[in-house]
Amino acid sequence: MKQQRPRIFAIVNPASGGGRGARLARTLAAEFEREGTVAEVAVTPGPGEAARIAAAAVDEGYLTILAVGGDGTANEVANGMIGSNAALALWPVGKGNDLARSLGYPRGRRRKQLARWLTVEAKRRTIDVGEANGRLFLNAAGVGIDGQVTERVRSASGIGYLLASLRAVATYRPRVMDVKVDGDRSVGRFLTVVASNGQYFGGGMRPAPRAVLDDGMLDVTLARDLSRLASFAALARIYLGRHENGTTIVTRPARSVAIDLEEEGPIQIDGESTRADRVEIGIRSRALAVIAAP
Repeated sequence: MKQQRPRIFAIVNPASGGGRGARLARTLAAEFEREGTVAEVAVTPGPGEAARIAAAAVDEGYLTILAVGGDGTANEVANGMIGSNAALALWPVGKGNDLARSLGYPRGRRRKQLARWLTVEAKRRTIDVGEANGRLFLNAAGVGIDGQVTERVRSASGIGYLLASLRAVATYRPRVMDVKVDGDRSVGRFLTVVASNGQYFGGGMRPAPRAVLDDGMLDVTLARDLSRLASFAALARIYLGRHENGTTIVTRPARSVAIDLEEEGPIQIDGESTRADRVEIGIRSRALAVIAAP
């Protein structure tokens, strides 16, 4: 009897990577064919559709779903897979690609051999997922300046996270928030409150350098009422994960966060922007299978 070849279902965001997603949609099947794997390729027709396509692929029996795009695409695909036995794989071509960084995906020249890495070298593991106001997240969800940064990145073509962050630091002022972290309450002005599942967000920033993807906890970073100068200094250090100072910027592990604002403020969930005046955040332990570095 002829052995059946492995199958993978690829969901492509054609707008990701400045159009790279659309070009990849035409070549992915051949990339995997060279590695002995059958790849079915679907292109998302619009925002929010990746979750629906992923759910349908799972129902058809696919055990590996490949998200081709950035962290937002991975988030959508994961929201359609949750609760299934399928594993999320990544083909990172977005602006941030922070989940791929956390999972040890190849970078630079090694990325040219990504199809081989995914089919031969990588391994399956399970990770936690966060949940913010009913929506799952894989990297982080934040309230405050990071939400404004995400709004800028999404609304201005070609702007990256670093430039958007510099502009936000120059204009954004801390907001009054009522924050409960595992029930411990703090009220005051906060520059941001970020609940991290992985170590990275915003294209390589490390708000939670001690975060572990499968420890059943979120790492919650609270940045209080910083001056502009202190905010610029913290931005410079966050790429190294050295922004905590034990007073105005602290990080602690937790399983739940509740944030109330006086009025609607900017929220980011895995690099996608929204607005709300209340955010409830929790964690689901080892709820998603992923393809990651061994």
